[in-house]
Amino acid sequence: MMDALLPATETYVRAVGSGDWGRALAAAAEAARKGAESTSELVRRKGRGTYLGERAKGHKDAGAEAVALLL
Repeated sequence: MMDALLPATETYVRAVGSGDWGRALAAAAEAARKGAESTSELVRRKGRGTYLGERAKGHKDAGAEAVALLL
């Protein structure tokens, strides 16, 4: 989840200063999507994904994907 939440939060905080909240949220959602996509080649070290070990490679983290979808 943090792989999507952190980039989304950082992007939103930077973008909201422009005063256009809609664009700030859209930029945060895009950052979350990219963050979720970046998890596909990681070996999970926290959460339920740790049960899969190396087998998780090639699949996005479910928590990160959920955050990206919500945003």
